[in-house]
Parts: sequence; structure tokens; C-alpha cells
Amino acid sequence: MTDTLRNFFVTSIGDMREDSLYPFYAKDLLDEEKRMLILHEQAIQQGLKLRGKGDIAVGTLFAKRYSVFVMAVISAFSLYDARLSIVDEMVRFELNGSGGMRYKTILESASLQGSEDPDLRRIEIDILKDGLKQHLDQLFQSVSEVTEASPKVMWSLVAHNVQQLYVRLMRGQWGRLTERRLNRIEQDRDLWLEPSETNPFAIQLQPFEHSKWKGPLLYIRRYCCLAYQVGDGDHSHGYCNSCPKLTPDMRLNNLLQQ
Repeated sequence: MTDTLRNFFVTSIGDMREDSLYPFYAKDLLDEEKRMLILHEQAIQQGLKLRGKGDIAVGTLFAKRYSVFVMAVISAFSLYDARLSIVDEMVRFELNGSGGMRYKTILESASLQGSEDPDLRRIEIDILKDGLKQHLDQLFQSVSEVTEASPKVMWSLVAHNVQQLYVRLMRGQWGRLTERRLNRIEQDRDLWLEPSETNPFAIQLQPFEHSKWKGPLLYIRRYCCLAYQVGDGDHSHGYCNSCPKLTPDMRLNNLLQQ
């Protein structure tokens, strides 16, 4: 589990005592002075500028990058029946030099009770889902106050990555899975994405369809994350494969070139 989370979701698990590699806590994003310091540095690393044209992009890209930690939390649960801490005082992160983040937290439970019981499994997911919703709501609202990025858009970027995560989990992208584990992942997915007015992970997304595309399921984002504003010239980011700004043929061309 630790290797999977570190290699695919840049999330480490360990002692939360003083660690200079992870200088920031999630709670720092709720502090006006520290929040400005973090977002300003993140903007600089992305070639953007706060209090200018790039404000909204800083906010949307923060959400998209923080969704990597969200995916680590969900993957730990669905792949390993483990629960990572999402407490603001326990989630630490660093900026990686290009605007992205690496994360560190602690393991709350290495073997959830009742993981074989569907009813208890639902309770565990509901608790984790509600905890993540509260955690992200306050972070996104705080970041929005500085960048003016819409919390609705930020949530949509997270929801897209979570839905795409379950596509990858069901395909066994991180190793061969037993039939029993695949069934559990499928059940978890249905609970995480259960349609509800209060479930922000369950937004409806359009899958990419093209007569020449025979690859895995790809959901199209509802909103552009504005990553194309990062860099310029040979260092420009361009549009993501899931970006709604792409035409079907442009998307296909990008996918086939990978």
C-alpha cells in the first residue's frame, strides 16, 4: 500500500513529527497569511500571478492537484481496506517546484472492521465521504476567497478524477486483483458515486465516444481546469485529454499519440 500511494499518488504515510520535507499543513490554507504565502508560491511555480489574470487558474489547479490526495485516500480504502487521516492538522504537503504537491498523512486504521459486511462498508464510506466533503468544502472556500475560482468548478474537477480513478481501479491498473477485491471496488464505486443532491462526487459526466477510439473509458470534464495557461512556448501545458474545450478529433489525436 505504501508503495502504491507514494508512486501513483505522491502520498506518504508516516510519523507526523517535525518534517522539513512537508512544511505545510492543510490547516495552513485556512490561515489568511499562510494561505497567501502558499498560493503565491504555487502561482510562481506555474508561471502564473496572483492578483492578476492567472488568479482563477491558480484556484482551479489547486483543486485538481489536491484531488491527487483525495484519490490516495479513496484508493487506500478500496484497495487495502485502510483509512488515512484527513484531519486538517494531520495532512501535510510540500510544493514540488512546478506547482504540484506531495502529501503526507497518518494511517488511522490498517484493517477496517466489517469490510466484508456491505452494511458496515456503507457506514464506513459514508463517514469517509462526509469527512472529505467537510475537509474540501472549507479548503475550496478559503482558496476561492483569494483566487475567485468557483468552489463548484473545483468540486467538479475532484469528482471527475474520483470517477476516473474507479475506472482505473476496475481495470486493475495498480496490480492484479482478485475477483473478491474487484467486486468490493465495484461496490465501493457505487456507494461513492451514489446519485444524491448532497453527494458532490456523483456529478454526471459525459464519456468520450469516437468511432476510432477503442481504448479505456474516458470521462470528459465539465469545466476546463485552465492548465493551458501554465507556461508558454515549448513549456506550455496545452489542453488535458479530458478537457471540454477539445473537439472529438483533437481528443482522439492526443490519445493516440500517447
